[in-house]
Amino acid sequence: MRSLVFVFSFLLAISANAQFQLVGSTSNLGGGVYQMTPDVLNVSGSMWYKVQHDLNKPFNVQGQMNFGTKDPLGADGMVFVMQTSCLSAGGGGGGLGFSGIPGQSLGIEFDTYQNISGTGAELNNDPTFDHIAVEINGDVVHDGSANDITAPVQIDAGSPDVETGIWYDFQINYNPTTKVLTVIFNGSTRVNIVYDLKATVFSGKQYVYWGFTSTTGGSSNLQQISLNSTLTTHVIQDTTICTGSIPVVLPSLASLRGTNLALNNPVFASSSSDGGPNILQAVDGNLGSRWESVWNVDPQWIYVDLQSPTDIDSVVLYWEAARAKDYQIQTSTDAVTWTTVFSTTTGSGPKDQIIFSATNIRYVRMYGTARLIGYGYSIWEFQIYGQPKYLWSTNNGTNATITPDIYSSSVTLSPAATATYSVLIPDPCMGFATLSTTVTVNCPAPVELISFTAKSEEQGVHLQWTTASEQNSNYFEILKSIDGMNFHTIGTLSASGNSSNIITYNFLDKEIYNGTEYYKIVTVDKDGSKQSSEIETIQNETKKAVVLSPVFESETSILLSGKVDYIQYSIYDMMGREVSNVSNANPADNISIGQYLAPACYLLKLRTNIYSETIKICKVR
Repeated sequence: MRSLVFVFSFLLAISANAQFQLVGSTSNLGGGVYQMTPDVLNVSGSMWYKVQHDLNKPFNVQGQMNFGTKDPLGADGMVFVMQTSCLSAGGGGGGLGFSGIPGQSLGIEFDTYQNISGTGAELNNDPTFDHIAVEINGDVVHDGSANDITAPVQIDAGSPDVETGIWYDFQINYNPTTKVLTVIFNGSTRVNIVYDLKATVFSGKQYVYWGFTSTTGGSSNLQQISLNSTLTTHVIQDTTICTGSIPVVLPSLASLRGTNLALNNPVFASSSSDGGPNILQAVDGNLGSRWESVWNVDPQWIYVDLQSPTDIDSVVLYWEAARAKDYQIQTSTDAVTWTTVFSTTTGSGPKDQIIFSATNIRYVRMYGTARLIGYGYSIWEFQIYGQPKYLWSTNNGTNATITPDIYSSSVTLSPAATATYSVLIPDPCMGFATLSTTVTVNCPAPVELISFTAKSEEQGVHLQWTTASEQNSNYFEILKSIDGMNFHTIGTLSASGNSSNIITYNFLDKEIYNGTEYYKIVTVDKDGSKQSSEIETIQNETKKAVVLSPVFESETSILLSGKVDYIQYSIYDMMGREVSNVSNANPADNISIGQYLAPACYLLKLRTNIYSETIKICKVR
């Protein structure tokens, strides 16, 4: 089975496929399969999860890798990476996309090419076999330095070659409490070391980006990773509860303070000197490109959509010589109603830093009312700083609360009915990810009924039911019907109360009717709540009683069949009036009737403990 699952301490479910930022040659083949590189020379690919990982939490990476079929000339392999930078990758070829990666980083390389003197530009001192090694800080040279956490070991314990076209299982496990890092490949432990990732690699930083890199160089291979899109990474699982709440803790976004939140976000303007394209240059991070409005109309404006609620603390405008003299900075939550937070009639440039405080803002606008010179308003870069926030929502309105508020990284989800919650997660580098989780509200029944049967026997109908567990059960009601709709109680039986063992109950219904009978069991809890079983149906074919002579002169006899514990019979005239009623708890097989009847025809309604019927009788004189 092809699957790759990242199980972190968070508990929210997502489709993993949609939450990776793909770079370079990496492509999503569908069905959870990612192609890191095609079998092409000198290409690089990487994929990065859009939400940072909390290094205080454990992780367990499981999945499969396919390294292609070109051995020994296939190259170059894949690396699992954690890093402080965003979307960064290192050198190609023997660098595996990890060598020289900026910032602090951890790499677990699965290297399929021997880079040694004479094989190319990378002199990595690689062994002859395909190997795994753990390295830090973008260093892939095996020279015993501080960046070499482990010496290279054979990837597959059973073979020096993994370029076989086979999908290989692998696991990468880390426990931040014990500091144990384990790499398992094809069922065999290849790395098992104690190493403090947070303190040693990332200098105490709590949140890092993670993903995979892969490259080819002067040699190539098809290299793939398989992900199971139904499994989750970094978020809570779909959950079923009866009552109560689900706590969710996502990474703090405090680390994004000091980052230009306007970078590459949607931007809109009243006009553009080139008809539109240069609007984007106001938020492209390049101080050499600019937005300029038309020059002959005032006012002119430009605003940035931050896409999620943000607590703004400052705006920085890098002006070209054609700048505003009079302008305002305005904020909005809907891009319709604007609030002015700063106003000046003495704009100076070339860099204006405007410091203010505004909460839960999505849109920020520069609104120019007078130009300094006779050209349009011209901005090299429109930068916004502050604290971005999560944005939670639910498909179930007031039946699914989110506390303390919809902007928090730590929330409690409390649905009264099944609800799907979604959260918008901002990242100025990765873009925006939307994660979802469904909380199903379904209270388990007090009794888990695993079987219920009805069987016709000589003494009556034998009912039997079995429970696998019981919680606060009080008693069972046994109900019967002859039409499948109108049920009446024919008995009760005490339940066990609380049990985790299999228990079998039996009940004998001695009153048997000819034809179809319907039964069901109702469990009554100690709080009075009830749970009904499915209906069990049985077809009775009992022997009938016989009237010796339905037409008689002085008297006749009822001949009983089967073992009858009691008999009740009534005789009605043809007008429906009862003329006789007899009950007998110990009947004989032969019962005389008719002695006191006047000559006429009657209906004899007969009922015993095992059958009932109506017979027409006539007394002739």
